[in-house]
Amino acid sequence: MFIIKPNPFLFIYITITLLSAYSPTEVFANEEDEGLLLLLRLANRTPPQIEPKERMYSKNDVIYCTGGSRAATLNNRAAKLMGEGNYQSAAKELSEGLTHAPLFYPYRYNIGICHIHLTDYKMALLNLRKAMEIFPEYSKTYIQIGYIYQRSNKDDIAIEYYRKALARNNKELRVFSLIGDIYFDRNQLEMAKKYYEASLNLKPRNGRGLLGMAKLHYKRKEYYKSIVQIKSIAPGSEYDISLHYYYAECAYKLQDYQTAYDEYNILLKYKNDKFFLTNSVGLIKHKLDLCRRFIER
Repeated sequence: MFIIKPNPFLFIYITITLLSAYSPTEVFANEEDEGLLLLLRLANRTPPQIEPKERMYSKNDVIYCTGGSRAATLNNRAAKLMGEGNYQSAAKELSEGLTHAPLFYPYRYNIGICHIHLTDYKMALLNLRKAMEIFPEYSKTYIQIGYIYQRSNKDDIAIEYYRKALARNNKELRVFSLIGDIYFDRNQLEMAKKYYEASLNLKPRNGRGLLGMAKLHYKRKEYYKSIVQIKSIAPGSEYDISLHYYYAECAYKLQDYQTAYDEYNILLKYKNDKFFLTNSVGLIKHKLDLCRRFIER
């Protein structure tokens, strides 16, 4: 649990559950894997325990507050708008809140997320850096900053922030998959594999790690293997919604157009997800239409 006292007139209790650490297996011994070994060691650290004050909680990377105070009510109203994909209106609400409580962490963090979805990375970074200064213990801030640098093609800085996130919360196993994705996008598949496997060493049924392995099969045109890997992800397990994209793409390649159609349809239910910051809704709809035509033949 972590402390935050954003404002002398308002206390928001912060609850962040820290599960017991897994013992990593250090299987990579050469110099190119030093970064991975560092991450594995960080994941095995126990974060310092700090006496809690008041509470907030994260859902889908949005911060919500407990209690019925004015600040909590405004934040939760904005968070609801964010959940609906109305980031412009949410940012307006949060900006109003910041004029009265500029050090209130949930405002700063959430408005940073809004600006990410509005692709205003300069404002997103400005607010998330301020959030980091207010509450430096919170790991998810570092993940969001890392994402901004990754989107800006500054991968080395992104990795630096992902590592900082893990140093603050050793259960942020998605850090391994995020770094794996950087190497995946570079087509450095063996390096990507090492990071996906590292997350699975720490938590064998980790959905993001399994999805990473499925993506590697897809990249190598091993479409059946990719689908088997995707199907092994337990329902309700944490995963990136791009799972539905890769499932659909594999099914399409295998001429299973009904499955591809179903998966593209599911994907389009998440239009507010970060997936669609880098992928076109129009293109997915086009692929859906192609599947429909093949099915109707």
